[in-house]
Amino acid sequence: MVDREQPSATPYQLYTHQHKSRVKQPVKQLRGFQRVHLAPGESKVVKLPLKTADLALWDVTRGRFTVEPSTHDVLVGPSSDSVRQRATVQVTGERIPARDLTRVTRAADFDDYAGVELVDETKVRGDAVGASAGGWIAFRDADLGKGVTGVKLGVAATAASSVEVRLGSPAGKLLGTVPVTATGGVYQCATATAPLPGARGKGDLYLVFRGDLRIKDLVLTR
Repeated sequence: MVDREQPSATPYQLYTHQHKSRVKQPVKQLRGFQRVHLAPGESKVVKLPLKTADLALWDVTRGRFTVEPSTHDVLVGPSSDSVRQRATVQVTGERIPARDLTRVTRAADFDDYAGVELVDETKVRGDAVGASAGGWIAFRDADLGKGVTGVKLGVAATAASSVEVRLGSPAGKLLGTVPVTATGGVYQCATATAPLPGARGKGDLYLVFRGDLRIKDLVLTR
């Protein structure tokens, strides 16, 4: 219920906050709003609809939207800093599975990064990751199962470099190093490979770059 003693036109906004998620969540996320016009002494009931589907997020592990099971705060007020009403709801959803990197995975679908940027894969379409020495990308909760034997990277480079495959952190256990040779240009992609002896179980997989290159995808081989 909204009421005013003076004429007003106030936007009332609906926000949510997800308590737990595989993906880093904002403190408040705007889900809807309505501008309410009130004459002096007038009051109105403001309805701001919220559907379960509105809580969906992009699942990079499978390339589709999904709703996770989690507790959500529902917040209403004239601004994100002025919350007048709140409620807590429990949402039943779908748990995002561990990453299966034995399927071809786009490099741009990383979970975390440092020292890289998204660049064009080709002159007409697609995204790749542009990296320089010291940069890295991470793929959280990767399921290596009982073991993988190697890795294949789709890369483009103008000079020789390498990519380290590490587990747990950018300075974590070194699983293998992929040598990268010059491919002839940033839009000329080639496959670079390396063995990964002893890589098994679950963990966060990191690609750490030791030179300038572009990477479009990766796949672990059994």
